Amino acid sequence: MKRSVSTILFCCLAAISGMQAQQKSARIKLNEVTLMHEMRSTPSPLDKATVNDRAVSFQWPLHADVDTSEEVLDGMKSTKKKIDKAQLKYQLRYSQDAAMKSNVVQVESRWPFFNPKKDLDAGVWYWQYGYVEDGNTLWSPVLQFTVKANPDKFCPPSFKTMQTRLPKNHPRILVQKDKWTDFMNNSKSKPEHQWYLERADKVLTIPMQSVNDIKADLAKGLKSEMQRSAMLTRESRRIIDKEEGNVELLIRAYLLTKDTRYSKEAIKRIMEMLSWDKNKNVMGDFNAATMLSLSSLAYDSFYDLLTGPQKQDLLKEIKRRGSEFYANFNNRLENHIADNHVWQMTLRIFTFAAFSVYGDLPEATVWADYCYNVWLARFPGLNKDGAWHNGDSYFAVNFRTLIEVPYFYSTVTGFDFFSDPWYQGSVMYTMYQQPPFSKSGGNGSGHQGNLKPNSIRVGYLDALARLTGNTYAADYVRRVATTPDYHKRLITVKSGSLAWFRLQCDKPLPTGEGLTSLPMGYVFPQSGLASFMTNWDRVGSNAMFSFRSSPYGSTSHAIANQNAFNTFFGGNSLFYSSGHHIAFVDKHSMLCHRSTRAHNTILVNGMGQRIGTEGYGWIPRYYVGEKIGYVLGDASNAYGKEVSPLWLERGKEGGIEYTPANGWDENHLKTFRRHTVALGKSGLMFIYDELEADKPVTWDYLLHTVIKPMSVTKKDKFVHIQATNKNGASDAYLFSSGALKTDTTSQFFVPAVNWLRADANGKFAPYHNHWHFKATSEKKQIYRFATVINTHALNKPAADPQILPDGRIKIGSWIIKVNISSEGTPSFFIRSTRKGEDVNITYKGGATIVREDGYETTLVDKLPELEI
Repeated sequence: MKRSVSTILFCCLAAISGMQAQQKSARIKLNEVTLMHEMRSTPSPLDKATVNDRAVSFQWPLHADVDTSEEVLDGMKSTKKKIDKAQLKYQLRYSQDAAMKSNVVQVESRWPFFNPKKDLDAGVWYWQYGYVEDGNTLWSPVLQFTVKANPDKFCPPSFKTMQTRLPKNHPRILVQKDKWTDFMNNSKSKPEHQWYLERADKVLTIPMQSVNDIKADLAKGLKSEMQRSAMLTRESRRIIDKEEGNVELLIRAYLLTKDTRYSKEAIKRIMEMLSWDKNKNVMGDFNAATMLSLSSLAYDSFYDLLTGPQKQDLLKEIKRRGSEFYANFNNRLENHIADNHVWQMTLRIFTFAAFSVYGDLPEATVWADYCYNVWLARFPGLNKDGAWHNGDSYFAVNFRTLIEVPYFYSTVTGFDFFSDPWYQGSVMYTMYQQPPFSKSGGNGSGHQGNLKPNSIRVGYLDALARLTGNTYAADYVRRVATTPDYHKRLITVKSGSLAWFRLQCDKPLPTGEGLTSLPMGYVFPQSGLASFMTNWDRVGSNAMFSFRSSPYGSTSHAIANQNAFNTFFGGNSLFYSSGHHIAFVDKHSMLCHRSTRAHNTILVNGMGQRIGTEGYGWIPRYYVGEKIGYVLGDASNAYGKEVSPLWLERGKEGGIEYTPANGWDENHLKTFRRHTVALGKSGLMFIYDELEADKPVTWDYLLHTVIKPMSVTKKDKFVHIQATNKNGASDAYLFSSGALKTDTTSQFFVPAVNWLRADANGKFAPYHNHWHFKATSEKKQIYRFATVINTHALNKPAADPQILPDGRIKIGSWIIKVNISSEGTPSFFIRSTRKGEDVNITYKGGATIVREDGYETTLVDKLPELEI
């Protein structure tokens, strides 16, 4: 065992050391199978790390022999042998003495993380973690890190402060008892007050639904256990979510009025729902979370109205459900890359349940301790840049957690949890991935449906604008939420509605700089995302470009689109990722939506990128100026046979075969570096692909559209592909090392069949086909593509680029010299010919040099700060 602990750490340190050594050259060549891990494999702080933005949190991997993972799909029972987590114990020691002899702080922990009660002094520190077994502690090697002084460092209070300041009476979650009357009076002037009462009054007139209303017959005839489980989970949630929403309305209406009509009906419905899990058709962790949520909110909100037996029934349910969630979370969640449902809502529900019965249920002391400290250690975001690795659609289901939990902690402790710098990055991600009145950037499963920012997304920005003073977010909100009832329709949305927060928070929207003051682009290097646009002020004439090359790969709800881009005009997509998210491991969803063939990137010998964290890309360089922008994506490590144990197991459950016929085979790729250059705010993008394999292979250049078919015209020097929407067009001019064989189709590799998503009447709406372009090279070991994309208004047709006598390309006010030959050094030089502008970018296989108005910036590869 000692050897295994040392091996984990040695591999981690060796990899990091190797990366640091390679950074001395312009290019970093990574050899790691994965940069991120489904479960933590690296300690934090890493050896030789510097901590300057937040208080130190010590975190470390589970022992190599311990597997606490759960079911591979929601609703599917896990067959793995359960670990007795009560037997897991750890020790931690830290000191400023390298020999660990003097002034050593040593603690024991039941979880693989520890947050010191106060931040460590500035200086060099040393630490070790240890696994306790049979009374002996197996220590890791000593790790070193440096704490830097920073007056703006995020240093939240310890759990002891939370314990001390938590109100002893009830209610204390949705409102605090000593502030209840003021809350009721202040709320009356806000529109949400009336919305809640209107909806709650309607609930009083509607008979309660029953689990017998679950349309279980829809699962009959489905081919696999995975499909049947997914259907029953979805259909049972349809009934349970509806009743949960009804009861939540009643609870909130009571807290706004103290009218017992609402409380009596809520209590009656909750007591009925407590028996619903006995029905065999009720499946999924969200349904379990619903029961915990309603029981704990009723216990806290109606505390003075409940009878003794009612309190005992609710406490019994809270104890049962809470114990199940704690058993699931501890020694797993804190080390998981990002457990979808927990991040989305179940941790929030468990947190509020723990604090609602704190002092009344003995187990709640440990639950509350865990919830508070795991938030300090791992939340709110997955990394520091503020973006969301799961993409645009699934980001929204986290909003209540991201706002309500830290707002509760802030209210109780008096500390501003929104001073966490992550939230400022989150504002930028929310806006740059989906500008006002626009389609989202096109990342993550289910992104197709994000046609315009809905009130959930706008409500999130509204909350952050008020809580952090961010004026860009405030301007976004003012531009979109222009009517008094803008937020009314989605007031009861389970995961995203922040209507109750708006009743609680009296801070006004700040004033100041707005969207037009933002840069034309923004890059999120840890998440591997970038966006550029030409017009923040008028979406109707905005040309937008999004790009992804992510260290998270395609795990969870992320998709295998490393080094892929999307284009937009007037808020609608042009060249855009294709396919439909039907279910997590549905055949079409896996092979035509998650897989690489669905995206605007490259196939190697017809093969795509691995599924999981192993299919990763990253952004080694970027630059955002006023007149030019640049992002380099590297997907050199993304391709090959499927190797993720988790996704191989999921593939079995879903009947997915990771074969060459389906797009996975032995890897022959050595290099796939995609340079993207935004040529000012002209709507022009330049893309340069450096491609190399270990033997001659074919290279497939892919483009897709989802609104209208593409037109393809072969010309002497390039292939012209045009995508159009109602008001705009993207003209792509594709140059290459040799002749290309082109193909277009309107058919998916696997048809999209809607077997899961029935409407309330049991009807299944069809999925539409999309359009796909592929340009295939002859077999070459080294290949290069260059693409000029002009995104513009449809009523202003674009002229083809001019090919000058010396082979340079002229388009608009830019001249491009590029080596597309398979021979020689990969290179390009682009300069502006606009009078008075001194703007150019140079790449000759080494560093990238950007010159803008007399300032020169040299860019070499830099590995983003990653850990887990």
